[in-house]
Amino acid sequence: MFFKKIETEGLAHYSYMIGDGNEIAVIDPMRDVEVYMHEARKAGMRIKYIFETHRNEDFIIGSIELAEKTGATIYISGHEELGHVYGEKIQDGFRIDLGKITLEAIHTPGHTLGHMSYGVFEEGLEKAYMVFTGDCLFMGDLGRTDFYGEENLEKMTGLLYESIFEKLLPMGDHVLLCPAHGAGSACGLAMDDRPYSTLGYEKVTNKLLQVSSKEAFIKKFGEMRIIPRYFKRMEVLNVEGADFVGNEVVLHALTVDEVAKMKEDVLLIDARTKEGFIGGHIPGSIYLPKGNLTAFLGAIYAPDVKLAFIIDGLMGEMEEIYWYCRRTGFDNIVGYLPDSIEMWQENGHEVDQLATISAKAYKEMPKGDDFILLDIRDYNEVEEEDPDKNKESIPLKSLYQNLDQLNKEKKIYILCGSGNRATTAAAYLNVRGYDVVVITGGAEMYRNFV
Repeated sequence: MFFKKIETEGLAHYSYMIGDGNEIAVIDPMRDVEVYMHEARKAGMRIKYIFETHRNEDFIIGSIELAEKTGATIYISGHEELGHVYGEKIQDGFRIDLGKITLEAIHTPGHTLGHMSYGVFEEGLEKAYMVFTGDCLFMGDLGRTDFYGEENLEKMTGLLYESIFEKLLPMGDHVLLCPAHGAGSACGLAMDDRPYSTLGYEKVTNKLLQVSSKEAFIKKFGEMRIIPRYFKRMEVLNVEGADFVGNEVVLHALTVDEVAKMKEDVLLIDARTKEGFIGGHIPGSIYLPKGNLTAFLGAIYAPDVKLAFIIDGLMGEMEEIYWYCRRTGFDNIVGYLPDSIEMWQENGHEVDQLATISAKAYKEMPKGDDFILLDIRDYNEVEEEDPDKNKESIPLKSLYQNLDQLNKEKKIYILCGSGNRATTAAAYLNVRGYDVVVITGGAEMYRNFV
């Protein structure tokens, strides 16, 4: 048996290659598909089949480009009509043989109505060996069930219960679990940070599965969540097809004069360190480091925005950032300014700074009613001992929709877990004329001062 797990950096997305003999199937390929062809060449095998578990919302799938380059057949769920212009539709129970193993489609609705999982069976054995669960069952978490609106939340959550408890878990405790995402993905709230699991291990340790009935599960898990801004665009591209990206990195180094001329017409993303940005940045730029880019770029901005990046000469990181953007539909990348702030100042341009206050100083300062505490963490992160005087809770992912809740006449202290997201929020609000202060160290440091 050939097996390869491919992790898409920045998205915490997992795709898989599995096969036997000389044939390989790819499950949920990412947009830039060269890695799959490279692995197939190394193994001396051919990619014959591509299986999608569902229409993905958080990244552009690479099925069409991979199929065109390899001649592989694409299979998608026939249990929901989404307007796909590609793929052969299959139903529950559909089977494909690859040498001495068989892939069997298992309809597992809940995250979406048409969601498919795929069980892997070895020749002559009735029990499955592993299962690809897409966005149905994760390690320590489950796929969200709110995409069809609050009016369908109970129905979809109930379907997820049936998929997990009546279809997946009965396959056996020994079955290896292969989900489409890991820790850090926008598709879950609290995925476990570990590389492998089994259905039996999830049955015992996954807190969301510790329920006594379907009704209890719906009550425990069914909730509406923030839908990142770019998800709608991904839904369109993942049924109509996106432009092919090949394997080339198309990036242009920009001059200071070019950035100065264009900065009103592009989104300037500063991908340096938080401390570097706070200490001095190009006016109008937004702080979004590589580690937070895929989580928040698409949550705050629309994918058609023009992007220019400010970096400190680390070209390897810039190439990674390039693919982070392309994989989530941000294709309009104008270029990047290397050795950014030094070059900017040497050419006679001013820099901006952000005001900060330590968590300790914020805790000890006199507090009247002439300020706002803006908590931009997700709601599930908040703890009782966190500050709450004059607090407005607006998660960073929905800040762009809720600016009317913030009074421009008041100073706004911004709180997150450690200060990274607060710096992004402060930059976003600063550009829009708000008087902002970053609480450095965030809630984690705040709790340390009794």
